[in-house]
Amino acid sequence: MARRRTSRNRTQARPIWSGVWFFLFSALGVLLWVMWRAPLMPFIWLGMLIGGATQQYPVAASGRKNDDPSERQMAVYHRWKDILAGLLPNGDWLEVRRVYWWMGLLLGMLSGLSGAWWVTLLDAVFGFMCGQGVAHWRNRVEDRRHIYKGVSIPAFLRKGKTWMRLTAVLSAVAVFCGVLVFAVAGYMSWFAAPALPGLVFLLLVWLMGRKPQSQYWRDRVDGQRLIDGWVSGDDLQKAWAGAYLTQVNKLGDPENPMIVYRIRLQGSDGKPRSNEGVFKLGVEAVKAPAMADGYRFVSLLAVKQKKRGAEQFDPSSVRLVTGMDESCIPSIAEKSAGEGLASLVADIAYANTACLWHKRAPLMIAHDVSADEKKAAWLLEVIMPPQGGDSLDRVGFDWLAGDGSPEKILRMPVFADLQDKFHLIAFDSTPLSDKGNKWRPDGMTQDKSFNRYIELSRRFKQEQTIWADLLPPKLNPPAPIYDYEESEAGNQCQIHRLPLVINAPATPADYARCDLNPLQPDAKFIGIVDEGGGVASMIWGTGAAPVRIDRLVGTTVMHRLYAQAMIFKTLLDVLPAKASVTINSCTSQSKTKAIWTIQFQLGNGATVEDARKQSARIQSSAGARHIYWEWRSADIATIWLCADPYLDVRDLRYWNRPQKQKQLIELALSDAWGVAGVSDPSGRAPDVISLGALPSNHDVLLARFRIPAGLDVEKPAHNVGKFLTSADYAYGRILPRGEEHGSNLYDMVLAKRSPFPTMVDADWDFARQSEPRLFPLGVDDMGKPVYWNMKDTFHLLISGKSGTGKSSIAQIVVAEALLKGHDIILIDPSKGCIDFTQWAKPLALAFVGLGQMRETEAVIAWLRHEMAERVELFSRYGVGSIYDLDKSRLTPDELNHVQPIDLVFDEFNSYLQEAGKTTQNPNRDIQLANDNAAVSATNNSIRRTMSALGKIVVQGRTAGISVILGAQRLTMDDMKPYNANAFFRSLGRILLGMDSTAGIISAQNLREANRLQQSLKGEGGKIPQGRGIFETAQGELLAVQTWWSGGQEKLAELFADRTPPQPIDYSRFMPSEAETYGEVSEDELSKLLNQETPNPTGEEIEDIDELNDMLHKSDDEDTDGDGNDSDDKTGDDGIEEVNW
Repeated sequence: MARRRTSRNRTQARPIWSGVWFFLFSALGVLLWVMWRAPLMPFIWLGMLIGGATQQYPVAASGRKNDDPSERQMAVYHRWKDILAGLLPNGDWLEVRRVYWWMGLLLGMLSGLSGAWWVTLLDAVFGFMCGQGVAHWRNRVEDRRHIYKGVSIPAFLRKGKTWMRLTAVLSAVAVFCGVLVFAVAGYMSWFAAPALPGLVFLLLVWLMGRKPQSQYWRDRVDGQRLIDGWVSGDDLQKAWAGAYLTQVNKLGDPENPMIVYRIRLQGSDGKPRSNEGVFKLGVEAVKAPAMADGYRFVSLLAVKQKKRGAEQFDPSSVRLVTGMDESCIPSIAEKSAGEGLASLVADIAYANTACLWHKRAPLMIAHDVSADEKKAAWLLEVIMPPQGGDSLDRVGFDWLAGDGSPEKILRMPVFADLQDKFHLIAFDSTPLSDKGNKWRPDGMTQDKSFNRYIELSRRFKQEQTIWADLLPPKLNPPAPIYDYEESEAGNQCQIHRLPLVINAPATPADYARCDLNPLQPDAKFIGIVDEGGGVASMIWGTGAAPVRIDRLVGTTVMHRLYAQAMIFKTLLDVLPAKASVTINSCTSQSKTKAIWTIQFQLGNGATVEDARKQSARIQSSAGARHIYWEWRSADIATIWLCADPYLDVRDLRYWNRPQKQKQLIELALSDAWGVAGVSDPSGRAPDVISLGALPSNHDVLLARFRIPAGLDVEKPAHNVGKFLTSADYAYGRILPRGEEHGSNLYDMVLAKRSPFPTMVDADWDFARQSEPRLFPLGVDDMGKPVYWNMKDTFHLLISGKSGTGKSSIAQIVVAEALLKGHDIILIDPSKGCIDFTQWAKPLALAFVGLGQMRETEAVIAWLRHEMAERVELFSRYGVGSIYDLDKSRLTPDELNHVQPIDLVFDEFNSYLQEAGKTTQNPNRDIQLANDNAAVSATNNSIRRTMSALGKIVVQGRTAGISVILGAQRLTMDDMKPYNANAFFRSLGRILLGMDSTAGIISAQNLREANRLQQSLKGEGGKIPQGRGIFETAQGELLAVQTWWSGGQEKLAELFADRTPPQPIDYSRFMPSEAETYGEVSEDELSKLLNQETPNPTGEEIEDIDELNDMLHKSDDEDTDGDGNDSDDKTGDDGIEEVNW
């Protein structure tokens, strides 16, 4: 019969607890140590050994095998098994630098201090083993997957704070000193000297170094727990199963760190497994649990490993990056960040972009290629994923564009090599070292500088993008040749040239027609020139580079290309689209001024005539104040462009070749006639057939023109003003034409400034040598003498306002008359001939001074009488004038009447203004009557004088009597009251200064006189003294700079030896003085008026009747019979209007 099972048999025998064994052996050891000072540590070691050996794997409290033991049971099991493992020799026994390695040893020494030396030694050995067992257990209490390593003594001494290190060392030294004293005194064992201070030192090191040195281990433990919590969900558990945290790093700001977890995926057997499931699931699955823990930034990265000498993707590891937000990502803008951090941040940036493109992210290896001390430049080697990734060219092109670019996280620009060999993270201003040449491909440039290669690569990529936007769809961007790019600096500007290779059928004109400004935003101008052979050059200027061709100064090749590009673009813009343009030559004619000549040839049906019609647009587009055309053929022309043509002879120094200035002057003069309207229907204007400067004055040009057939030869004379304005000449006049000019030629005098000298001293020797009837007055615009020719202009009017030199020219005329043996008469009742008193007064036949009105009339009357005698004289001998008389046949008395006489009447206009108006005298005032009588006498005297002067002027030429009038202003209107129109027309007229020419110069010459007067201005827009217009009696108009007399003192010296002539006796021609009236009764006055008197002249009768009316007019005569006012014939103001 079978034996029945009881409950005792079914219950498994439980072993003795490990703690019991440890307690029993420890208690025994303590007892023996207290009683006999036996070694303590061997018993404790034995208790640990037996406890660990007897510990068995726990069984669940429920008794079922499928149930897991409780955490407390497992903790007890691991405790004793770890202690057992620590008691046995292992790798921790070699960790000499750790605190726990020394702690058991020193505690063992202290426990044996009271015994023999061998007891201390034995306790020290077993104490060391016991300490290893306890440390082996304690290091695995928190997390058995991440074992704590303890506190490192060398690390504490190197990295600990200064006060901590001093505290630990000084405390140990203090204890050592105290123990040493007690040991010497015999109170303590010598073994206590190293044991007790060492234990104090270790305790202090452990207390102060435990927290900082265990922080990394603590982060790993916390990180592992965090990862375990995230992957425990259903979504992640399968893909993330066996996630083991191998490394954790906190980077960046401690307040907002970026945490990087390196995780190895492993199976239950501890072997690595594939991470494909993790990347397939993606980072979005991790973001949900991460967000719950406050991490709003999560990035999933691959891990690289080095295999067979190359970096590859680790198939079983991943990196998980977390942070509060994207701001946790550290900056890598400085070199101090290091290549490791740069690689990590680059991985994060590209992984973020890869998520947008739903691709696996590549891995980056950063290399420092910066040549700057602080600024960073990272060259990235791109490791493409084995599967699931994008193509390398798309990563370098598509990924780097748009809002999702890695630049957003990197906060630095990213450049992809044109051949996709690497990526570069760097600011454009950061200089690069040649370390990058290791990864640089061939091409782009032959320069060995990596910095230059990157600059050109960036530039090429940017320019190609701009070209693609600029050009029409069918036109491909040109290929630049950067190695032959050149620049030239000067005058605060730079001119640049970049050769371009153009593929047929495209032409340089196709690119020149486009707006190229986006290629060089800082350029003042940018254009294209055709170099030939499928090569063009892009030309642009920066800095203060001119945008107008008339400001481009220089003769170098770069300046020539710059000008050529400007005119090439201009012609293409203004001509039809089908027209072709070829620039044959482009030359600067000056080294210091902007004067350019461009010869071009047109094609595809375009002609020079088409271009000439667009002259204004060409001038505006190219930026030139002046443009001149030189026709070569129907399709070839040369244009001159400049701001100032520098056509003055003084500007010859600006020209490289003098012949070019002469050529341009001829073109400019002909072009100016066309602008002035002197051209035939086909547009042809007068051409210059000869051009030269005057030998005496190189500032004055003498040009001969040929007028086109069909034009009136007088037409240029009517448009001289317009011509001078267009040609930019301040002075010019057409010379009188002669037989040598034929039917179509005429000459002109031209000058950029007034050709007259500011002052010309009188040449008295030249005046003496001149013909008797030629009076040199000054010089004309060609430096030739200007004469007063008494043969055709016998009388002269000198006019001009004060300060114009009128007195000087009057002195010149009088002095020359004296030098030629003429007699002179000086008259100036207004100012007394003050310009002649010191030298000419003694030499005059008569001198009439201030206020001598009666003497003036008498002298004129004498001169009229003298003229009558002379006329009778030459009539007697049957000749036409006294100049034709044979003086050898004349009697001494007749010889006194053949000497020429020059009457000088100065301030003549003031003399005429002496004429006044009488005033009504209704009250019979005697004083007023006397005043009226004086006015009437003066008026009658002036009328008689003017009558005599008129006869002298009209008839005096044959009698050898000339009249020289001086006046500030004397016009035809001033002479009309005296019926002296013929008188005025007989005068030659000199007008000095800027006074109006109206009424002085003849009407037919008025327009030319006004133009000529304007051209006489000097500096400040004023006409210098002594300069003016001279019109002869025949109407010839001349500009003259009169001689300077030198003043009265010089003239007095000139005539100091001259014998004064016998003054004339004009007393018998003196008029009677004006009558005066005293206080008389009316009866006496009536008798006086009614007495018989000789028959008076008509004028006297008028004066007497007027006086009688004034004295006998009564008040009752003011009204008519009806009591009404009678008509007042004298006006409201009571002043009589005198009709001369």
